[in-house]
Amino acid sequence: MGVFVCACNYTSNAPSEVGVDKDVIVAIYSTIDRGGSVDTVSPCLMKETVHISGLLHYPEDEGITMPFLLSDSIRYAEITQENLNKRIAISVNGQVISTPVVKMKLDNGACSVVLNEAQMAELFPNVDMKALKGN
Repeated sequence: MGVFVCACNYTSNAPSEVGVDKDVIVAIYSTIDRGGSVDTVSPCLMKETVHISGLLHYPEDEGITMPFLLSDSIRYAEITQENLNKRIAISVNGQVISTPVVKMKLDNGACSVVLNEAQMAELFPNVDMKALKGN
């Protein structure tokens, strides 16, 4: 597995990027709001293995963005359409990473989650967070 890091100028809004080559399992769930906490509802709405080829760090963000494409873009469009203005849960390798509110129907399969340092260490232990963040 190869890893490369490109650092960006702090005055730029362009992200720094690191290349990775890893498959992860992404699942999307409905949720129930329990007055401050969000629980997932089983079974999941969709689950598939996705390939992660790169991670991004935007200068204004603390976390690392993990973009990916879901191959079943039709099902993903249905899920986002059915859950407008509701929270969904996105899990990666069995761990809920994000519970965003769906703001629009997404019909191209594009999705991303923002990983914190602990999640990065677990999912991508070979990535140098300091180099990616330009520290």
